[in-house]
Amino acid sequence: MVTLLGFVMMGSIIALILARRLSPIVAFATIPIIISLMAGFSATQIGEFVKSGLTSVTPTATLFIFAILYFGIMRERGLFDPLVAVLLRGTRGQPVRVTMATVLIAAVAHLDGIGAATFLLTIPALLPLYQRLNISPLVLVCLVGLSAGVMNMMPWGGPTARAAAVSGIDATELWMPLLPVQLFGLVLMLGLAFMFGRRAQHQLHHQGITVDETFVTQMSVREGGLPTSHWRYWGNLVLTLLVLTALFTGLFPLYLTFMIGLAVALVLNFPSLKDQADAVARHASDALSMALVMLAAGVLLGILAGTGMSDGMAHRLLDLLPGGAVSSLHIIVGVLGVPLQMIFSPDAYYFALMPIVRDVAQAGGVSVEAIARAMLIGENTGFSVSPVVPSVYLAIGLAGVDLRAHIRFSFLWAWGLSVILLLFAMLIGAVAA
Repeated sequence: MVTLLGFVMMGSIIALILARRLSPIVAFATIPIIISLMAGFSATQIGEFVKSGLTSVTPTATLFIFAILYFGIMRERGLFDPLVAVLLRGTRGQPVRVTMATVLIAAVAHLDGIGAATFLLTIPALLPLYQRLNISPLVLVCLVGLSAGVMNMMPWGGPTARAAAVSGIDATELWMPLLPVQLFGLVLMLGLAFMFGRRAQHQLHHQGITVDETFVTQMSVREGGLPTSHWRYWGNLVLTLLVLTALFTGLFPLYLTFMIGLAVALVLNFPSLKDQADAVARHASDALSMALVMLAAGVLLGILAGTGMSDGMAHRLLDLLPGGAVSSLHIIVGVLGVPLQMIFSPDAYYFALMPIVRDVAQAGGVSVEAIARAMLIGENTGFSVSPVVPSVYLAIGLAGVDLRAHIRFSFLWAWGLSVILLLFAMLIGAVAA
């Protein structure tokens, strides 16, 4: 009975989220409680299940809040603007350099893990240059989206935060073996950008088009940003380097590192209490929206584990699968990550699908780390072509392209990149059972 209700619960959650009948917060916070009451559990028992689930996701939710606030302030204060400006000036209006710089700019812009912010920073800045060079805006959206997808595996990014919450593994521990995968992914993206750039270069030669380099070098510091001559800019740079050093060395838990970093960043950049409060308020929406979903998902995860639904569904699926498929299930799902991303929102993919894959594959002897990393690699590069990811509509709106044309142009590149990165991760042992 409990197992059957578990399937009903997961199916209902996925269907209602995909059909946009309920938001993830509402679905995660209400349906599991209703189903567990139907299964005969008392309010006291359900409270304990939920408490356990919330305890498991709280560190990750805390990390997400403080990391997004920190990087939001750094972006607002123009920390990354000089690097972006240098990359733009270095293109000199040459298509190959423009497309390759696009990858690097998108990678830097996506350090905060927010797709909408990345698209807002990169596409408006680069689109006039692409238009001047007669390069299709589909190329721009493809390169920005896929580069952001590679960077999306950072431990404070939404996908890794979700995977950490579901797997119960610290986000940094989950991410560290994926760092070589990200670096390899950026190399692949630079190769793809080179190919697109060479194609555009040949077209320019045939059309006889030239670009004035002064047009390329025009980039002002954003409103609210700091010039590199300002002492606060250098303070922000040193602070960010210290935060990243603490991240790589494991000096503090990741959420504590960003807590301290945010506190110092607020004092460093905004002397008055009102300015500090205003700065937090400007970025609170981005920080809280994902954290609220994650906390609501704690209800689902706690009830899945506490009621025994998760184990029951896993064993039932285990009985249905051929023996050899169980130990490779995480790889199969990883390979299908991009197509699955076309119908599963990130919340449904990680909080509804991943617990089932986790429990089935674990029963087949696969480690939870390998499961989480395989699903992360498989899904990440496809977020920019998914019609169920809201920021995709921002990207295509900024670039002035049609969703169908964007998916037709970028889908196979995204899926191919995803599969190659998964194979590379298997080769280096990052997703070994």
